[in-house]
Amino acid sequence: MNRTIWRQPLASTYAPPFPCPNCSLGHLGLVPKSLIGHETAKSKGAHSDEDWDPDWITYVFTAWLRCNKCGQQCAVSGKGGVEMDYDHETGEGDYSDYYTPSALIPMPDVFSIPPRCPDDVTEALRASFSCMWADPSAAANHLRSSLERLLDHLGVKRRSKATSGKVESLSLHARILLFEKTQPAIGRSLMALKWAGNSGSHGRSVSIDDLLDGYEILEHALQEIVEERSKRVAALAKKLSKKHAPKQR
Repeated sequence: MNRTIWRQPLASTYAPPFPCPNCSLGHLGLVPKSLIGHETAKSKGAHSDEDWDPDWITYVFTAWLRCNKCGQQCAVSGKGGVEMDYDHETGEGDYSDYYTPSALIPMPDVFSIPPRCPDDVTEALRASFSCMWADPSAAANHLRSSLERLLDHLGVKRRSKATSGKVESLSLHARILLFEKTQPAIGRSLMALKWAGNSGSHGRSVSIDDLLDGYEILEHALQEIVEERSKRVAALAKKLSKKHAPKQR
């Protein structure tokens, strides 16, 4: 997962190289002269303030992006502002506009979802990706949902019989602890995802960086659980060693 591109703003002649949501082979680039930004009414009204400074300016914007491989076009919109850019050699600075995306339609996958990933897990993940910028707390909630569905796929039980004999639903926390008994390292990682998801569910602040941390953890977990990458690599290493390592006498 390339974390950097999801934190980068757009400029009037540049867009981060987001992966194409259609072919997954190319990258999106800004369609020339398609970015249109307008200063908000509140921002314009602030110009009359005697303390006004250019970095008070706020924009709303729209733009078009196009894949360099398949030609898929995507619409992007969001907010913007003005910041000071400094020349490190001369020490001089100048103001420039920047534009931060709130929505990208169709939305690319933030990380490459394994082909064997269960459909309902993929669905929840893509719901999380789609609101990552505009509503990080909602995105964290969808991420939590993807975790619940992954545990379903792995056969981790949802209910258990209490000492009273009554069948009760297990919390996500309890289900992860059950999974952790067989895969402790991945289980501990999934527990961290649960805490972030809880923050989203209860309206507590979740940052973009928190989400990217969660996506990176889940990307690794899916490779280990769904694709069984470590087992495949170990098998390949054993095969190569058997074929090429010097024979022991």
